Amino acid sequence: MRKIKGYEEGARGDEGEEDGYEEGGRGEEGEEGQDVLGKGLWVRGAATLPAAPKTEEGKLVVYLEKLDALGLVGRGRRPSGILTVLLKKYWPGLYRTIPDGPQKLALKWEDYHAAPCGVMTTTTEDGRRVVPTCAQVVLRTFWEHYKVSAGTDQREATAVLELMAKKNLRDTFYHIRQLAISHYYTEQGKRRNKDRVIVENLTIEDDAGWERICPPWCVNKKDGWCALVRYWTEDEEFKARSIQNKANRGSGGTHNQGNKPFPLYEKDMVAANGGQEIPRIQVWQTAHKKKELVEGKVVYYGKTEESVESYSKAFKALHGEDSDPLSQPLDEMAVMISGGGKPHGRTSILNAVNKPTITLPQIRHMTSSSGVCLPPRPRHPTQTSDDALFEALRAGAPPPLYVEPPVVPPLPKMPTKTEFLAQLYGRTPVSALPYY
Repeated sequence: MRKIKGYEEGARGDEGEEDGYEEGGRGEEGEEGQDVLGKGLWVRGAATLPAAPKTEEGKLVVYLEKLDALGLVGRGRRPSGILTVLLKKYWPGLYRTIPDGPQKLALKWEDYHAAPCGVMTTTTEDGRRVVPTCAQVVLRTFWEHYKVSAGTDQREATAVLELMAKKNLRDTFYHIRQLAISHYYTEQGKRRNKDRVIVENLTIEDDAGWERICPPWCVNKKDGWCALVRYWTEDEEFKARSIQNKANRGSGGTHNQGNKPFPLYEKDMVAANGGQEIPRIQVWQTAHKKKELVEGKVVYYGKTEESVESYSKAFKALHGEDSDPLSQPLDEMAVMISGGGKPHGRTSILNAVNKPTITLPQIRHMTSSSGVCLPPRPRHPTQTSDDALFEALRAGAPPPLYVEPPVVPPLPKMPTKTEFLAQLYGRTPVSALPYY
C-alpha cells in the first residue's frame, strides 16, 4: 500500500472490486478500508474487473429482482457492482461520432450507445474494421461474467440491465464529484467526509485542484475529466438542477437501509426472523424507522406514519374493520387508494418494489368494497361524483350509494336547409330555368 496525495490508491476492496477511490466504512463483503492520514477518513480503494469464467457453468446466475434491477442467485460479485466497474472502464470521456466532428462529453447511457470504443476494434475476414460502441462492449463484457436463470428471457434481462446502467451512471457522477472534493480537502489536511461535503456545499475553486485529484479510472482521459469538471462548475443548467435536487432531498434522511436494496433488506429481515415470512408493509415500515427515539417514542422518516395510517384506513374499508392491515399481504388497491394513485408516477408505499396492476380510474368506478366495477359514467350534479367515492374509500368510510342519473330527453331534430325552405315558403323552391 502507498499513500498518494492524501488517499490510498490500489487498496483492495470487495474481492478486488475497483471503484476508483471510494469512501465508506466497509466494502460489499465487509472488508475495511484504509485510514487516510490518520484523520479518520476511510477509503475502500480501487477494484479491478475479475477474470471472466472460461465455461458457461462457471458464470454467476442473475434473475429479475425488480422491474429495473437484476438480483444475484447465491453469493458473489453483485451485478450492480460489476456494471459500475464496466461503466467506468469504458467511459468514453470526450468522443466524436464522425472523424473531425465536434466533441461531446459522455454523461448519459445514450452517449455510450453513440460513442465508438476504439480499443475493442475487430477485423472481419474480408478485411473490414468493425468498431463497436461503448454500450455494446459494456453489455457484452457483463454477460461474459453472468448468465440468466432458467425461465428468464435474455432480451428482457438485457433491457433491465440497460435501465440499471442509466441509474448507475447517474449515481456514479454524483458520488464521484462529492468524493473528489472530499479527497481534495483530505489532501489539504482537513477531514471532510462525503456527508459534510454535501451538507456544507463544498467545492474546489481552482482548476489545478480538480486536475490533481483525477480518479484512477480517468487517468487516461484527462481531457474528459477536465470537461466533466467544467460541466460541474460552469454549466448553469446543471447548477440549477443540482440546487433543486438538493432541496427535494431535504436533510432528514429517507430510510435506514443504507446501501442495501429493499429485496436484500427484506431477505435479511426474514433470515433474522427464523425464515418466517414478514408482510412487506411491516418490512417497509421498519426500513423507514429512525434508530434514535424521541422522548421515548419511535420516530419514522418523512411521511411514513401518515402513509401507513392512510393505507390501514383504506385496507379496513375494503376488508372490514376487524382486518389487520400490517399482518396481511400487501393490497395493491389499498396502496393506490391511500396514496391518491401515483402522483408524479410514484406510489406512496413500496414504489420501487410493488407495481400495481389496477389503475386509479378503475378504483374510482367501484361502487362498493365487494369489487364490482361499473363502466365509466358521465358526471352530473345529481350523481355521486367519482371524487366523493374515492375520498370515502381513502378515509375508511363506507362507499356512498350510486345514484342513477336522470333520463336526458333527446335533442330536437334540426331541419335541413331544404326542409327549412319548404316550411317557410310552403314548397321547395325549384326553378325549371337553367342557371347562368
